[in-house]
Amino acid sequence: MATSLAQEGRQLAKKVLFYQSLIAVVLAFIFTFYYGKNSGISALYGGLICVLPGMIFAFLAFRYAGANQNKLVVRSFNKGSKLKFIFTIVLFVLVYKWSNLQPLPLLVSYVVTLMAQWPIIILVSRVNR
Repeated sequence: MATSLAQEGRQLAKKVLFYQSLIAVVLAFIFTFYYGKNSGISALYGGLICVLPGMIFAFLAFRYAGANQNKLVVRSFNKGSKLKFIFTIVLFVLVYKWSNLQPLPLLVSYVVTLMAQWPIIILVSRVNR
């Protein structure tokens, strides 16, 4: 049972990250088409800033399962959320060091990709029932 819960969590995280990546790529194409190459690259980086830390969190959060590993589960979630936060900040700092990036497409793509996780979770959960 515990393993199946962890497995379900991993599968959900994979699906959410896949759809978030897809949204980031679509936004990059839209920004490239309407505003040019630099805007598209900036939008792609915004999406990646959201997805890459999410991957780190998902890997750590669903590493352990079960009542006998309760402390490891909690510790893993805490470590994953802290690393996700730190990695997000580091990625923003690194990306903003490049002068040719457009801040608006980057932030729009980041926010849209980040906010999309909740509707994705709801839709994927309903489909799996």
